[in-house]
Amino acid sequence: MKTLIKRSGEFQDALAASFRSGLVLVDESPRLRACAAACQLSLEHATMVRVAFERNASNSATALVRLQYEALLRGAWLLHAASDFEVEKLSAALDEDSAQRAKNVAGAAHMLETLAATAPAALVGPLQQFDDLSRRGLNSYVHAGLHPLQRVAQGYFPQPLAEQLIRNSNGLMHMAYRLLATLSGNQALVDVTTRAHLAFADCLPFD
Repeated sequence: MKTLIKRSGEFQDALAASFRSGLVLVDESPRLRACAAACQLSLEHATMVRVAFERNASNSATALVRLQYEALLRGAWLLHAASDFEVEKLSAALDEDSAQRAKNVAGAAHMLETLAATAPAALVGPLQQFDDLSRRGLNSYVHAGLHPLQRVAQGYFPQPLAEQLIRNSNGLMHMAYRLLATLSGNQALVDVTTRAHLAFADCLPFD
């Protein structure tokens, strides 16, 4: 477990190092800026997933994987499927009025449905697979359901499950960096970011 967490951190460091000039967007449109913010939020969650598992806060880490996924999904949707009006709602300066307008923003099911019709299959496929296999199961951890309550009561969290979740988190993290690279308009950066997984297969989901 310690080795997996260490390698996962090294994977994120390698991905971040690809952005030598920092994050530079091909344009400063609200759509790209909103997508970038969602990806960066997803990456923040990815970092804290590892921290939580390392500190034996496994139930919190598990809930964060769900948040990490939904932030990435939001970013993909903002780039490929959201209307200009929806982008505006999530780009407005934060105040009581803008918060009220954003309350009815699209949920995960709607985002996936619209992405399937507009986004590349290589992006939609992994997001759909995660949704099918994991998102609903993680609901229990987000909403303090049976799973986390019993894990706490028993004082036990299965290590194989923890390792699987870290690997899944790393896969989502890789997708977020790839999406950020796409926003740069720099094909060389896209290629480097895409290939980064080859040196870190040991900390990614099994095929």
